[in-house]
Amino acid sequence: MLDFDNTDHIVSDVKEALAAHETINIVGGNSKSFLGRSCDAKRTINMTSHSGVVSYEPTELVVTVRAGTSTRSLKALLHDNGQMMPFEPPLLNDGTIGGVLACGLSGPARMFAGSARDYVLGMRVVNGRAQALRFGGEVMKNVAGYDAARLQVGAFGTLGVLLETSMKVLPLPESVLTIVQTQEAQNDNSSLIKLLRQPLPLSASAIYRDKQYIRLSGSASAVKAAASKVGGEVLADGDDFWHSLNEMTHPFFTDSRALWRVSIPEYAQMPELSGDWMLDWAGAQRWLKTDEPAQNVFEQALKAGGHATCFSAMQMGADVPLFQPLSGAMQRIQAGVRKSFDPQQLFNRGRFHDELESAASLEAVDSDADGMGDLDMACHSDTDPVRPSKAAKEG
Repeated sequence: MLDFDNTDHIVSDVKEALAAHETINIVGGNSKSFLGRSCDAKRTINMTSHSGVVSYEPTELVVTVRAGTSTRSLKALLHDNGQMMPFEPPLLNDGTIGGVLACGLSGPARMFAGSARDYVLGMRVVNGRAQALRFGGEVMKNVAGYDAARLQVGAFGTLGVLLETSMKVLPLPESVLTIVQTQEAQNDNSSLIKLLRQPLPLSASAIYRDKQYIRLSGSASAVKAAASKVGGEVLADGDDFWHSLNEMTHPFFTDSRALWRVSIPEYAQMPELSGDWMLDWAGAQRWLKTDEPAQNVFEQALKAGGHATCFSAMQMGADVPLFQPLSGAMQRIQAGVRKSFDPQQLFNRGRFHDELESAASLEAVDSDADGMGDLDMACHSDTDPVRPSKAAKEG
């Protein structure tokens, strides 16, 4: 694992861009280019030269790493010490941990263990004023006022350049077992909802067509007892299945149609959208391969109490939104947060929520200056766009 602190150079780049009024594209392994639009920026900051472990004490269950550290190498380090990132970030080939957090990505365990945001303890960030700021720390209860570190998770780099992060880690489970069951009705997650109400060591659940996949993790005795209670066949290559789902290499994802992630409550009815579905997170994350217009997908996701994100940027027209459009108070608040961290919109302009960069959004923020004052203050000491529903909590 490379170990190099490039903070001074990064701050210098932001200062120069600020003075020249030039935009900045923040990249790492570039493994997540399918999320959001490409940025037409004058400058690029490549974070892969800013990597390495800052501190790691396995007995404290906390690791602090620079943003350009590869997710694969960090996972290997933790595994060697019998530990893991509980939210199971996807590796996506050569992806970095900074990219995982910027995009707010969590794996199959998210429904049961929590999201990427839940395990972030602190961050160092360079904001749009070229200030290197530190938010949070290395313990769970360290937040007073705005939880600015976690606001960075899922902001797609629009709130600043992530320098390093401190995260909570957990021990690897003693035993892991995947069970597969056959069901008559496709995409019916009612049986999974019932399982959620029981004291079982669930760590992942998914449905594809007429098959239901359930992963159990914990002590060997607890997993064995739960498997007997749940019933079904043991899936010999269970780890491979969850890996293919997390890395989007499962045959489902190879369909040529556009890929959408519909985040809605697990108990919500199936949206009225044509296409092929795969349900993850017990139904709270529903993958959809479809030719439906984007507006139809957004309307159905909102109707179900959640939001939708397109994971096929290259297949969509330049004028088609990729993220659930924001409006009203939600748009005003998020635009205010962004203006507080990056007044000149230097970072990743055009990558995330075009409506936050519109003149109307900025005018609304200016007209509500009193309400946004506290957000501006937060930026000076040290945040993640608010999602439209509980289901949108990403991870």
